[in-house]
Amino acid sequence: MSNRDGSRVRQGGATGAYSNGYAGYNTYERNGYGDGEGNYRRNDQAKERSFEEYRGYAAPNFSQDRDENSLDARQQRLDGYDGSFGSQERGQSLRGRSRDARDARSRRQDEDRHYGPGTSSLEEILRIIEEEWDFMTDEECVPVKVALQLMDTSSLGRAQQYLGFKDTHHQLQYALQSIVNDHHQGFNSSIGTFHSIMRSITSSQGKVRELRESLLKSKDDLSTSKPEVRNMVESSQKYDTMLQTLQSIEHLQLVPEKLEARISEKRFLTAVDVLSSSLKMIRQPGMMEIGALSDLRTYLGTQESSLADILIEELHNHLYLKSLYCNDRWKAYSSNKRDASSGIGGGSDKADMAYTSDDGVRALHRFINSNDFTQPMVDDAAANKNPESDSLCYIRLVLEALNNLGHLSNAVSTVNQRLPVELFKLVDKTNNEVDQRHPSSLASGNRNRFYGNSIDFGLTENDLRVTVINDLLCTLYSKFEAVMEGHRVIYDVVRGISKRESIQGAASLANGFVEVWQLIQSEMRSLLHDYLTTSESRGAFAITPKGLHNAISNIITGKSSRDKSKILFKLSNVDTATPSLKEDQEDLQYILKASVPGLVSESLRPAVATTDNHNISDGAATGHKLLIEPSVFNITILLPPSLAFLNRLKGIVPTGSGIVHNTLPSFLDDFLVNVFYPSLEDTIRDLFAQTIGDLDAFHEDPQWTRISKRPVMKGTTAFLGLITAFCKMLDTLPPDQAFGQLTIDLLTSYYDKCYEWYREIVARHSSESEANSEVKTSAQWAQDNHIRLAMGEILTNDTSMNALKKETDAETIYRGNVPIRSADLITDRKSIVSLCILATSMKWIASKVIQLRHIEDPQNFSRNDGGNTGRVRRRWTLIDSVRTQDEGRPVYLPMTEDTISAFDGVVSSFQELTTTVLFTLRAEARCRTIHYLEQCLSQGIYCFDNPVQAPDTSIVALNSDLVWFDEDVSTYLTPQEVTFILSGLGALMDQILVTQADSIKILNKPGAQRMQTNILVLQQNLKNIEKQADLGRASRFYKLYVDGMDDLIANAKSGKLEFTYDELKVIVELYFSEAMSNRRESASALQARRSLNENLLALSEIMWTL
Repeated sequence: MSNRDGSRVRQGGATGAYSNGYAGYNTYERNGYGDGEGNYRRNDQAKERSFEEYRGYAAPNFSQDRDENSLDARQQRLDGYDGSFGSQERGQSLRGRSRDARDARSRRQDEDRHYGPGTSSLEEILRIIEEEWDFMTDEECVPVKVALQLMDTSSLGRAQQYLGFKDTHHQLQYALQSIVNDHHQGFNSSIGTFHSIMRSITSSQGKVRELRESLLKSKDDLSTSKPEVRNMVESSQKYDTMLQTLQSIEHLQLVPEKLEARISEKRFLTAVDVLSSSLKMIRQPGMMEIGALSDLRTYLGTQESSLADILIEELHNHLYLKSLYCNDRWKAYSSNKRDASSGIGGGSDKADMAYTSDDGVRALHRFINSNDFTQPMVDDAAANKNPESDSLCYIRLVLEALNNLGHLSNAVSTVNQRLPVELFKLVDKTNNEVDQRHPSSLASGNRNRFYGNSIDFGLTENDLRVTVINDLLCTLYSKFEAVMEGHRVIYDVVRGISKRESIQGAASLANGFVEVWQLIQSEMRSLLHDYLTTSESRGAFAITPKGLHNAISNIITGKSSRDKSKILFKLSNVDTATPSLKEDQEDLQYILKASVPGLVSESLRPAVATTDNHNISDGAATGHKLLIEPSVFNITILLPPSLAFLNRLKGIVPTGSGIVHNTLPSFLDDFLVNVFYPSLEDTIRDLFAQTIGDLDAFHEDPQWTRISKRPVMKGTTAFLGLITAFCKMLDTLPPDQAFGQLTIDLLTSYYDKCYEWYREIVARHSSESEANSEVKTSAQWAQDNHIRLAMGEILTNDTSMNALKKETDAETIYRGNVPIRSADLITDRKSIVSLCILATSMKWIASKVIQLRHIEDPQNFSRNDGGNTGRVRRRWTLIDSVRTQDEGRPVYLPMTEDTISAFDGVVSSFQELTTTVLFTLRAEARCRTIHYLEQCLSQGIYCFDNPVQAPDTSIVALNSDLVWFDEDVSTYLTPQEVTFILSGLGALMDQILVTQADSIKILNKPGAQRMQTNILVLQQNLKNIEKQADLGRASRFYKLYVDGMDDLIANAKSGKLEFTYDELKVIVELYFSEAMSNRRESASALQARRSLNENLLALSEIMWTL
């Protein structure tokens, strides 16, 4: 034996146990695979004997290695070997492997559950071999060399690893044994199954061989030419054709029922497929020869047109929201939606779902993004959902059905033709629904009377008409938006079908989107025009007959002069049940349906055309009934939802439709700039003329308590309402200098009207001849600069005697020696009341108008573009945020530095007119006092034989006038103004009674006593008017007469008199006036004159010495 053989024997000694242990099993496996089922038991017994032999050899107990600490024990043994090598690194490496072994312990447990313990043990042994004996797995490894190294006990040998090698070998044998124990039953079963499969294959091969032989024999038989066989073949083919024809007829007979069922279920794709296949089948040449199918052929041909009409009608029902399933596509208005467009607030969840889903994506966009329109739509017959429940998907279904039917082009043309009528019906229906929810009688009867005025200057937040117009706009714009969404679906679906089927002229089919936008634009323009432009209720148009006014309005707006919504004539007393008329009607419908499908789809139902007087359009450009009165101030309600609607359309308009998104609101800009603004100034001026042109414009407002503490004029409240409403409207528009100038012009015009009214109150009547002036004396005094200056000092609470004396002196100088007559006084009590109301009104409107003062940045104002059109450069619809009407927000009038001075000048004019009226009232009170006192002194009788207790009639008249004068001014003016008007009357009376005593012609003692009575009566009356009034000086002046001349001279000598020489001279002259006037006794008259001269001389000497 050679060395090579000897090495092989030694190597075999190392693995002998493995070879001997598995020899029996290998023999069993070879015999089992080669023999049949009869050797199964014999092989199984041989296998069992092999197991026994293996078990007898595998005496070593390796159970400890299967314990969970076996690897640690083995590691300890390996660590013992490390001492012989003296390598610390080797120990660290082994400890690392031990940790890896513990980590693999959990993996081994999982493998035991699935593959048994043998598999996990084998994998562990293989891992150890790979880590420690990896060099033996190499193809270039020489086993003899390794065996020699294991036997070499030198430092270069591996004898110290021999025990580890032997241990690994034993574990490998044990793992293989475990695998055999775990899976030998499966091996046995697979062997039996394999034999069964082999038997089946062998049997199948025999049958196939027999079948092949039969086919070859049949081929030989058929290849021989036998006439009887040929006849049988031909007869068989005829019978087959007849059977197929009968089956086709049976199928066609079931088509009407299937078709009606699919149409009733709204499964139009299936219905079209059924109809198309049936028409194709029944129009085959063989079927055309069957006369019994003529009625069915006619029915199916008719159903094609009927189904096309039905599809077109269904398309219109969902396009224009006629179906109940479309209610979730538009928002129903709710009163709690206020934002505060707002935008164009709240609302129901159902309404919000029409626009966005939970993820915030619009329903239209979600539908478009989730569908590929270039792919055909398939009808899901298994779904139990109603196809109409998803309106947008239903529109696509109808379009796909029309395309499959071959009527897509015709359907699109019909949609474009019916578009104006359908939109009109939609608007009219919405208008009627809103009218039913808010009856016009209630909306018109609940008109807001701004500050009690009968002219409507805008809508307040709580006005019912605000709810009406918001309901109309929100509902209508929401439906317009849904209609645009429907046409967007048509646009995308038609483009997808055209791209899919390469249809010529696809662009023309998709152009309907532009047309629907143009019609909606026209409806919006007409709607805004109707509710902003006044018709019969304004200005001179109020007296114009309605028919003529409508004709003029139609000519101006470029519309036809005939209202097409009204019936020109009506056939009455026509019996529609006559056979001839019915036959003609059916023929007409048939012709129309054949020529223009869809035109008379609804005409099969009887319709009665009636004229409803309650639905007359009131001359509106849209032809619809107006729900509220038109007014330019409605712009604050109409503009915000309109802009919000146009902004929402940007998400609906497709990019390739020919409509630029940024130009959507351009038509609204054109309307506002070219239509609304030019008519705004004329409308405001007409409203101003109507406001101040009423007969009671300068009368007291019956409802003044709502807005003022004192009564004001009715025209003033109306005018302020106009200005306030105008400023509120401007708050929603970009600032424009023209608006500020227009407001200043209106204020100036109203001041001129009020000043004219003041001049009319104080004017002299034509019967009163006065060459110097056209106004009363009090008005003249109020306009004199010196008197105004003196009164101005008193108005500033300077009621000192010096100020009063200065005023009296100025009045005396202005009047001169001209007496104040009755014609110089304002004798009408109503005029005094009018002056009081005028003063209060001017003061009130000045305080209100000054609150509108606001200086705006000049850059924010709109400017003209420099062209002849005068259009503003800044677009109104580009406002960053549309501001809606808010009752709580202050109202301002934006102005520049250039216009603010003119505004302040107008406000100062109102204040100055208030001051002028107050000066006039004060002057009137003083003129009245002067007039009656002068009349009392110059025309009164003060020479009596007996004492007289009654005062002079002039005094009584003066007291009476002062009482009602005080009552009127106290009612209409403030206490401070009343005090200013009536202050100083006592001082004036006291002065007049003393300084003008020379006007008394004759005075005796009873007359002097009567004069004291007059003074007492005046004093008592003045206590109720002017608490500080004191006529003591005048009373003491006339008491000098009663006391006698001696007491007068004695008091003069003592210096106790408070009067001047001129005043005392008058009382001395009056003292001798009675005697001097006695013409019968000339001697006594001469004596009295001498006494007069003596007393005057003595008085002069006394006063000179003082």
